[in-house]
Amino acid sequence: MKALAKKFIATITGIITVFSLATTVLADNPPASVIAPPVPVQNLRDDGTWHELVTPGTASGGFMQYSIDGVTWFTTLPAATSFGTYTVYYRAAGDANHSMSAVGSVTVVIAHYDAAAFAEHIYMSALGRHASDAEKNSFAESINAGGNPADLVRSVFSSGEFQNRNLNNYDFINTVYATLCRRTPDPSGRTTWTNALDGGLARMTMVESIIGSYEFADTCLLYGLSRGGNAQPNTTVPAGTSVKGFVGRLYRLCLGRTPDGSGSDYWSSQLQNHVISGTNCAYGFFFSPEFLNANYSNNEYVIRLYRVMLGREPDAAGLANWVDALNRGVSRQDVFYGFAHSAEFTRICAEYGIVRG
Repeated sequence: MKALAKKFIATITGIITVFSLATTVLADNPPASVIAPPVPVQNLRDDGTWHELVTPGTASGGFMQYSIDGVTWFTTLPAATSFGTYTVYYRAAGDANHSMSAVGSVTVVIAHYDAAAFAEHIYMSALGRHASDAEKNSFAESINAGGNPADLVRSVFSSGEFQNRNLNNYDFINTVYATLCRRTPDPSGRTTWTNALDGGLARMTMVESIIGSYEFADTCLLYGLSRGGNAQPNTTVPAGTSVKGFVGRLYRLCLGRTPDGSGSDYWSSQLQNHVISGTNCAYGFFFSPEFLNANYSNNEYVIRLYRVMLGREPDAAGLANWVDALNRGVSRQDVFYGFAHSAEFTRICAEYGIVRG
């Protein structure tokens, strides 16, 4: 998919100037900065036309570059036409007085509108059978009339046919994850839900919770559907929502200050509308101009990673190992992703209802 998209991009854009690291300015110059990262274009469909995948970003001390494979870089915006999920990489290429910035990435989806296929997935995963033509047509008519995928999920899981499967809690959890998230439960998620169900939690409460997750939104989007029907993305996020808490935590533990209103609203809206993941958001803070301009030592950088990504102060051995790696030339980005992919950060994101990414 990525190779095909790259080929098409070259065809439609003509001659594109490719900038290599070999032509970049000296590495000891201060890095250029991404002032505003590119934003994924929303609600793209495989309608036979080419779509730019992101809006332009802006840079200080250089100019923006984009890539769809992380290897070949362009100054033009990447575009694609085929159904699928794309990763767009971006960076600020330095001018004569600046070196290359850190690399960031965003995920973009070109969806395929197929209500019938969505219905087939729900019926097969939840009930273990194919959806009938009548059931597919009924769901498609519902969507065209302004309905949403969540209603079909509720009707299937609350149906007598599903109840008659008599699944135990273990198999019920497996079925919900397969249907709504298209995967098996992670160990911590299974334990959490098993304890809750064994403790008397209603099964439909679990279903409703996962209907509200980003993973179910992704499942819907793969079929060209919005989780909430025709609802528009939220641009104002209530102060008490979990994403606000996640963003506020980043301001305090990463930047060492209280959130400002506009910045907090921006990051919270991006998370709320599933534009970025928890990892994307944290990366935006750790590699922001504000953080980079603070010129923190490797020791302080690792300490802040521990606080943000692991939720604790570093142990002496762990701190020494990470700082030594940085002193030996391991990049701060690589160390960041080492923390971001940890079980602890996965748990922290889950506590705020955020997909780690």
